[in-house]
Amino acid sequence: MDADHGRIETRDCRILNADAIEDKDVLVRWPGLKTLIEVTSRVDNGNRSATAVRRYISDEDYPKAAYFNMLARGHWSIENQLHWNLDVTFLEDACRARKGYAALNLSTIRKLAMQIIKEHVDKSSLKKRRFKASLSNDYLTDMLLNAKF
Repeated sequence: MDADHGRIETRDCRILNADAIEDKDVLVRWPGLKTLIEVTSRVDNGNRSATAVRRYISDEDYPKAAYFNMLARGHWSIENQLHWNLDVTFLEDACRARKGYAALNLSTIRKLAMQIIKEHVDKSSLKKRRFKASLSNDYLTDMLLNAKF
């Protein structure tokens, strides 16, 4: 259970050994599958509550639900940090691209640019590095030449 930002979140984690699956086609589609995980989270902020169920597959044979619960929580932390960085550095939430594949294409380009900016060794913030690269072709060239793809 977590209590933060005025809300209470409760997570229940259930695990199932893949050997217990009756449908053997599942095991054929995912070779090495050992564990199925289901995390149910309930968030209550006083006047409203929400429940979400997330399912994961794993090739790990670790019998503790707490272990997988920790991994699932860590996954969303990383995901949230990536989204926050994209929004602060590239104002991704303000983008109005909606037609066709525009949103997907721009997201891919932003993530590539974010990786290049993060790899560049500099004491400036990501947003300042991006701005600096927009002003200086030498700085931009240095970033691109030192990027590891």
